[in-house]
Amino acid sequence: MEAPHSYEGYKRCGLASAALQSLRHAYPGLQWHTGGGHFRGAEPFWHAVSADVPGRYTQ
Repeated sequence: MEAPHSYEGYKRCGLASAALQSLRHAYPGLQWHTGGGHFRGAEPFWHAVSADVPGRYTQ
């Protein structure tokens, strides 16, 4: 998973979280990883969306 992004006005609405949840549901049994480093401002996002994810979106 590399750099999910929401346009201004849509941030903090849960769209990226919902998209990731939909992908996990569509592809059960996969391990999820992020492709690059996490921006410091995005760390709370990754912690929140990985709470129930095995492997927790490791880098």
